[in-house]
Amino acid sequence: MKDILSNILSYLDYLNNDCKLHVSIHFDQDIFHRLPRQIVSALLPYNSHTNAYCIMAKSLNHHKCLLNQKQLLTACQEGNAFCSVCHAQVYEYIYPVFKNDAAVGFIAVSGYRPTSPTEGAILNRELWENALNPQLPLALCDAVIPPLCMMTEQLLSAHLRESCDEYHLILQYLNEYHTNITLTDLTKHFNRSASHISHLFKKEHGMSIRAYCNDLKLEDAKKLLLHTDSPVTEIAFDVGFHDASYFIFLFKKRFGLSPLQYRRKNAPL
Repeated sequence: MKDILSNILSYLDYLNNDCKLHVSIHFDQDIFHRLPRQIVSALLPYNSHTNAYCIMAKSLNHHKCLLNQKQLLTACQEGNAFCSVCHAQVYEYIYPVFKNDAAVGFIAVSGYRPTSPTEGAILNRELWENALNPQLPLALCDAVIPPLCMMTEQLLSAHLRESCDEYHLILQYLNEYHTNITLTDLTKHFNRSASHISHLFKKEHGMSIRAYCNDLKLEDAKKLLLHTDSPVTEIAFDVGFHDASYFIFLFKKRFGLSPLQYRRKNAPL
């Protein structure tokens, strides 16, 4: 497990850092959480789109993002790579991942904008233009993504378990849709009581769902601080905080700097 997982993680870092591609791995819920916890924990940072525009889009309506992923997985059953434009007008290239001749997930190269967006569908024109690239490098993607698909399929073949881990289902859902998620959303999605979900997560993760989501929101805020010129108050709302003062308090407590201090110290020149 260690060798194939290490190869996948190293290759993902190469694609994202050296090739400047925004690559993420997505699985059908049942598949993702039949993997060992070590693998799940390692892949979670690559399980969502982290560009500034997508962070904002998820904050407005994560249910549409979830529906879009389900639609992409259905389209993957055709077996070929394809281009897609989501509800928020983000252009991406999708590569299916297979297990036993069925598509069980996909690799997404995202962070691009279509040349002819749907009128009125762009959620924030300035952020859409600044955070998304205008041209998707299809030739590069076709050269470097298929090896990642092959390694991912090998990982599934070697380590997929028969049963599903409920805690990991919840963890992955929070990791993807933490911006405006509520406990009521979780109870409806997993058909479990609020008490069951809260106690299970606290027992397994050692912290409350709210605290975990706040940590994820703060990480989102760091990206927006570095890659946008948006005011701190606007960023607070974009990542899911309804009180800017509380956001600033948590940010300083977590990182030792206020949001503005963090931006001044770390923003690229």
